[in-house]
Amino acid sequence: MAHPATVFANAFDGAFRTATARLGAGEVELFRAMEMALIGMGYPFAVEEYHGGSHQVLFAGNGSYARTAARCELSDLMILAFDPATRKARLTYLQAKSERRPVGAACAMKFEANLEQWFLLSLRPVISGHGAFNPPSDLLSAAILNSVGSFAFFYKDASIGYQTFYASASYLQLAGTYTQKDGRLTAAGRCQVSTRRGYEECDAACSNFDFAANLYRLKIGTPIDVTSGAPANIRKWIGAAIRTQLISAKVRDAGGQVARRLLEIVDPDGTDESSGEFGAKTLIILEGKSDSDEPPINQAVPPKFQN
Repeated sequence: MAHPATVFANAFDGAFRTATARLGAGEVELFRAMEMALIGMGYPFAVEEYHGGSHQVLFAGNGSYARTAARCELSDLMILAFDPATRKARLTYLQAKSERRPVGAACAMKFEANLEQWFLLSLRPVISGHGAFNPPSDLLSAAILNSVGSFAFFYKDASIGYQTFYASASYLQLAGTYTQKDGRLTAAGRCQVSTRRGYEECDAACSNFDFAANLYRLKIGTPIDVTSGAPANIRKWIGAAIRTQLISAKVRDAGGQVARRLLEIVDPDGTDESSGEFGAKTLIILEGKSDSDEPPINQAVPPKFQN
């Protein structure tokens, strides 16, 4: 019998490639296809989607590829993955990009990106909200793991269609020349999972399968459960945002039961419903399995495509 993470990863890969089979390289369409592939999982997987808005943050850049008084969106997508059995939870703010040039080995490719946003998600400076958005100033800087900020680059493989190259923002580095805010990034090494501060963290994943499997196994994102020692102000801010989403009738399906199970792990005693903004266009909450006995997952292509 296949392991749950393998089943989940194969299902995501198939759904994403089917949804993108006739698409061009348009970033918005590919991003939405990724979202739909994640939230379209049927039984036994539990996933919920919540809609937010585009919210910008202010931070001090380096004056080179990030302005000294920089401002940009936090990310396209906020993903919260958790395991109710082990009571573990992870958070990543993920920025999606589309690569229009032919791609060879994804972990050696140079991907086009907004360098100001890369600065934000990789170096994780202190932030302040722009306008009415009011996130914790240490939302990124106090994270336990670097993958609180991450990127997903969509690229087309000539033989199997669109794939996802995922990388923690801090695992990316400048590749070649750049102008302020615009340039190319490449992975600092191969696709791998590393252990940091006692946690397994996916540095990079080269395919749809790898990305989804590591996400399901809670190897993407920074720990935010109570037992992790994540800052209480951040946990409570996340809890308040989720509670506001629940009472504002923005639940996509299942009556918000997935979100409520997450709250028991992240902010079990919280009652605050004052902030409904979570800092991304979309929030996806995924119930996964962190204690899987599956072998390590980091393959160049999904198993069913290997010769």
